[in-house]
Amino acid sequence: GPFCEEPRDPCASQPCLNEGICQYNQSGYVCDCPSGFLGHNCEIDINECSSRPCQNRGTCIDLPNQNYNCRCMPGFTGKNCEEVIDYCRLLSINCLNEGLCLNIIGGFTCLCPHDFTGEFCKVRIDNCVSNSCENGGTCIGYEDHFKCTCPIGFEGERCEHDIDACLFNNISCAPGALCFYDEENQSSYCVCAVGWIGKTCLENIDECELNQCQHGATCEDGINKYSCNCVSGYEGPFCEVEINECSSSPCKNGATCMDLSGHFSCHCTAGFKGETCSVRMNECTDRPCWNGGTCEEDISGFKCNCPFGFSGQYCEIEMNECDSAPCLNGAVCQNDVNSYDCFCPEGSEGLNCEINFDECTYGFCKNESTCLDLVADYRCVCPPGFTGK
Repeated sequence: GPFCEEPRDPCASQPCLNEGICQYNQSGYVCDCPSGFLGHNCEIDINECSSRPCQNRGTCIDLPNQNYNCRCMPGFTGKNCEEVIDYCRLLSINCLNEGLCLNIIGGFTCLCPHDFTGEFCKVRIDNCVSNSCENGGTCIGYEDHFKCTCPIGFEGERCEHDIDACLFNNISCAPGALCFYDEENQSSYCVCAVGWIGKTCLENIDECELNQCQHGATCEDGINKYSCNCVSGYEGPFCEVEINECSSSPCKNGATCMDLSGHFSCHCTAGFKGETCSVRMNECTDRPCWNGGTCEEDISGFKCNCPFGFSGQYCEIEMNECDSAPCLNGAVCQNDVNSYDCFCPEGSEGLNCEINFDECTYGFCKNESTCLDLVADYRCVCPPGFTGK
């Protein structure tokens, strides 16, 4: 404003990125980041795959703007591969002759009634001749009947019933895990819930092995997640944001604040001291002025009023009056306290040897001769008939 009556709006420059909302506060501004972003200016795109959202061994692909895609294993679907595909309904499977459609991993199978077999229970069987045993059962033929020896995981007259092979093989999957039977290898296995591994899904995955904690933070493992315990001076989900300790303006009396890791340092202006420069110094108590100078406090700390003949911040410099070459006519200058002496050569006199002494005043020239004054000398111009100096 014209009178500086309005505070400057730090949000005017739109510092918040990725559609973050800027909010003014006492220390400057803070960005309210949309979901999927963090950081002081919402500049960090969160890796949505870090939380391992894809279930049932699905592969997570991180995408921009709070998005990800799960590439599911065969037999599973859904955003997080959490749904088992119902092939019977999806493909509108019609098992003939009162056959029952059952879903299996990656496909389906028709549970056929007696005397029928085939993918859709279309083929009528005749004892062992028509291979009446299902699901890999071995047929033993008799005169008027047959008997099926069923593989592990199946039972019934024709091995048509899929039983819990996990219990049969004494495999107990942990709560939340799913047990499946591999027909090809005739073995059962557990599909673990997110965050667990192991044969029976009892081992918690240590998410800290692939953690993104920064700046010396310690990682704390959880179930399908982890948290970062930040050291002093940092914050954020991954301790990626450095705290500006100078934002609260801790330094006083015009001091300059320097942000450091976990703390701050104040560079005090002259006349102040202390951690926050809040203590006023009386620098004249130490009598810093020399050579009779008087100390006077001012805005820069103190100043020395020096007596004549001395100069410098502390009156420590004795002035040399001979520096200005006051002595003339080749005189020798000798410095003294607040004064000087000139040693004049022959023929000169005065405070600065500025006066040329007139030797003619002594009347050395005789017989009405004319005296000519010289430097430290004289010459007589004799009349006719006379000679000599």
